[in-house]
Amino acid sequence: MRERNGYRYIIKVFEAQWDQLHDETVKPFFEQLKRDTEETYSRRNGYRRDRPGHNALFRYVVFQNAEGLRDSLYGHDQGVDNRAKIAYFACHGKRGVISAVQDISRTKLKNILAPLTSYDGLYFGACDFVNRETAEVILDGSPHLKWIAGYSNWTPWLEGMLCDLMFFRLLLSGRFVRPKTNARWEAISRPEDVALRMYDEFPPSRELRFSLFYRSRERICSTLEEHVSEGSQAVTK
Repeated sequence: MRERNGYRYIIKVFEAQWDQLHDETVKPFFEQLKRDTEETYSRRNGYRRDRPGHNALFRYVVFQNAEGLRDSLYGHDQGVDNRAKIAYFACHGKRGVISAVQDISRTKLKNILAPLTSYDGLYFGACDFVNRETAEVILDGSPHLKWIAGYSNWTPWLEGMLCDLMFFRLLLSGRFVRPKTNARWEAISRPEDVALRMYDEFPPSRELRFSLFYRSRERICSTLEEHVSEGSQAVTK
């Protein structure tokens, strides 16, 4: 998955209007994520003018309905090389639906996503949308997708945004550790390992019911279900 500069992922941000009375947007948060990951990458690999930082925010798109989202998802992205793309959806949500000017059901979303081959995973910064039923509908209908992440409960906007950023920070840069000598970044390779690490690194993720669903040989697994199961086993011991 690595290409010549060592970058593994590109994040494409798709945002719907949150409220007619307000102008909240996730864009500056991802711009800061891009700056921070560039700084981390440069510190690891040396500052060179011909080596840009990790292009964490590759493209930012505003969508209003299913047709607009489809056109944006299917657009050609130059400069991707062998990097995997992650689609991040910033919008309101409810059971089985994400909200823009017009709501988009998970069935309609499944049909939009099914032919796509260039996305590694999906992350929904939306309330109530990503539960096991949604994950199974989308992953079963989209054989090229490897994972889907998000929240199964209502989520306060800022707390959810912080959780989202922590996930991508860990995925792109790894975990920051400061031993007795030099500080360093400890890489985390798989998205599901990042999600499992989140429950310790950012404890509010447990209360927000954040989970990443991914494929195994037997079934679709949930990091939250695994975390709860491990906690129950530890209590019984």
